[in-house]
Formats: sequence, C-alpha cells, structure tokens
Amino acid sequence: MERWTFPSMIPSGSVEEVYIEWAQYVGHDPTRDKGDLSYTVAGTEYNFQVEARAVNGFQLLVRLGGMSTWNDRQGATIDLSWVGRRTQYPRFNGVCFVLSGTGQNFVSSSTRPLTVPWMQASLGTIGQRPLRHVCMPGSHDSGISVITGGTLFGDARVCQTQVKSIADQLAFGTRFFDIRPVIAGGHFYTGHYGNLPALGWQGVNGQSIRQIVQQMNAFTAINKEVIILSISHDFNTDAGRNYRGFNQEEWNGLFDELIRLDSLFVASRDTTDLTLLTMNQLIGNKQAAVIVVVSLDRSHLTLGNFAHRGFYYDFQLPFYDDYANSNDPNILIEDQLQKLHLQRVHPDKPLFSLDWTLTHRTLQDVTIGPSILEMASFMNPRLAAFVIPSCSSKTFPNILSIDKVNNATSIAVATAINALFAS
Repeated sequence: MERWTFPSMIPSGSVEEVYIEWAQYVGHDPTRDKGDLSYTVAGTEYNFQVEARAVNGFQLLVRLGGMSTWNDRQGATIDLSWVGRRTQYPRFNGVCFVLSGTGQNFVSSSTRPLTVPWMQASLGTIGQRPLRHVCMPGSHDSGISVITGGTLFGDARVCQTQVKSIADQLAFGTRFFDIRPVIAGGHFYTGHYGNLPALGWQGVNGQSIRQIVQQMNAFTAINKEVIILSISHDFNTDAGRNYRGFNQEEWNGLFDELIRLDSLFVASRDTTDLTLLTMNQLIGNKQAAVIVVVSLDRSHLTLGNFAHRGFYYDFQLPFYDDYANSNDPNILIEDQLQKLHLQRVHPDKPLFSLDWTLTHRTLQDVTIGPSILEMASFMNPRLAAFVIPSCSSKTFPNILSIDKVNNATSIAVATAINALFAS
C-alpha cells in the first residue's frame, strides 16, 4: 500500500478519518498490494480486522473475528465497497465503517439488515427515556422506492428518493417515515411532486398506502418497536392540472386505509405531547406502537373520529424539520448542524430532524446534475464523520432523515448517539 495510515487505537466515541492509497506505479503488480490490521474492543475479547485487497479490483473489507452484531454473525465479512476519487465532490470521497453499541448489543454499518428489533434490544438503556431523548433513523420521501405512475416529466433521476421498500427500510432500523399521500386513479399512493415554472405539477407515485400498511403489519407482528408515520404534502392528482390538497372526505378515505395498521398506539385522552412518553410506556409491554402524525394545512380539516384511535395532530408530536434546500454538500452540512445547535439547545426541546438530503435547485441540476440517489451516495457515508463530533449531552438529533436507505449506517450512528449523548 502507498498509504495505510490507521491509528493504533481509536478512542470510544470518536471518529477517525484515514487516508488509503494503493500503489499503482509503473511495473508494480497491483494484485500483490494489501493492507492488514486488527482492533480489539477495550475490556472485551471482541475483535475485528480491516483488510485491503486488490486481487479482483480494489477491496476494503472488515472481518468480525471474535464478535457479532445485530446484523452480522461472528466471522462475517463486510465489504465497504471501495470508492475512488470523485471529481465533483472531492471532500466526499471514500467509504465509512461504523461500529457502535454497548455490552453485547453492537451494530455495524454493513449492508445486512438487522436480525433483532433494536429498540427492544436497547430498552435497558433507553427504556426510561422520553421519546425526545432518543435518536432514531428516518427516511425522506419514504415511499418513493419504486415508480408506479406520474407525469410526463417526472422520472427516477429527479424524483426517486429510496431504493428499498418500507419493509426493507424497517429491517435496516428505520423507525420514522416521511409519508406523502397522493390520490392517483382513485387510489392512495405515496408521491413526490413539485410545481415547476412553465411545466406545472410534475412528479411520480411510489408505493401504495395499502402496500405500506401490509408491510408494516408484517413487521410489527414480530418486532415490537415504535414506528412513526409523518403524513404531509397531500395532493389529489385526479383533480385537474392544478393539483390540490385533500378535502375532508379524501382525508377520511386515507384514514380508512391507515386504520388497518395493527399496532396503532392509542394514548390517554389527556396526552398533549407524545414525545414526553417514555420508551417503556410506548413498547415496554412487548407491544408495538405505531404513531400516525398528520399535518393538516387548512383550519377546517380535522381528524374527526380518528383522533383517539392512534391518529394525532402534528402539534401532539412536535418536531423541528427544515431542510437545507441545496445541492451542495458543504452548504447542507453547515445548514443542518447550525440549525441543530440553534434549535436543540437542550434535550427537552422538541424533536429535531436532521435532514441529510441534497435537493435539485435549477433546471441544470435536473437535466445534467447527479440524481437524488447519486447525491445520497455522496452524503450518507459522511453522516457519522460530521454528526457525531457535533453532538453533546445537550445537543443531538432525534431523527436522522436520509435518502437511499440501503444499509445500516443510520442505525449505527443513532445507536452511537443514544449510547454517548442521549440520557
């Protein structure tokens, strides 16, 4: 290896950036290039190895020797999927590996889904904490992992935000879902739409609401976790070229679909703020708790008879959510971390959603820039490196909202925050 600069020790709770360079000079056989080192978790016999190999292209691997995680068996090999230099975002080259947890409850950022319900497994740590003292993974525009319909200029490059279904996102530890309902062809789907100059309303439909309900029911039948559905950005795409929000009858139709969720959490009638409930109050009885939070954008709209059946107004689960609205990773990071430190000055403040998502801003972005999924590939591996050093016992995010949930990075970062900072 030309450069292999791993430290001999990485302190608990820290983030290390390591520069790796393969030897590629004239006359050198790259298949003979390799690097090896081993780490042991202090005070335990748990260990893992980091390996670089170039037999079949460049590979960076982690092998779990004397330990297992929620998503990797003992002896498993984790391929970190080597990424070389990127010219567009040179600061965001590279890959990441996150290992977090305490005791025997560890999780890694591998591409394997979790085999245990992480909230239940963590109740010994987080059980007495109110919801606002807990960090969890979230997904942005959660239902747009497939394209099931849409407009002429709506396509995957500019609209698709996810590559895994709701079922698979749940398996990777996601517990907060951004559900944006639309009516299309008389049925309820998730949607990702925008009103563009000269083009009008453009966008796509994703998973159907009915399919999401089925997948959540299958999950909660086995996994007794807290799951939050944030319902907003409603549009009736059947109502002519000028899409409008739902009327009361249409909202009631959506609620009739969502009432089929098996594990809706019904709080006592005097509950005004769900984030003050402890995790034990929510799931300590070994029952799942699905919370449906609805943003109604007009004063005459109500939850009606659904108000005390597991459906809540957004003010009953207060959280701060303000995305950077930029396609520049540097602007996004500065924007979100600044907002975190301004809004979340104490753990008893409302929930904070860290929106780790880049956005198309101009026609040029849409036509020749990277897709939403490609931009997520730049940002997601940097989540731990920028977020964990910005946290403290007073300031930490509650929701890590990302595009392209396709590995366990978010739950590994959330687990680190819950162990190091939340209390």
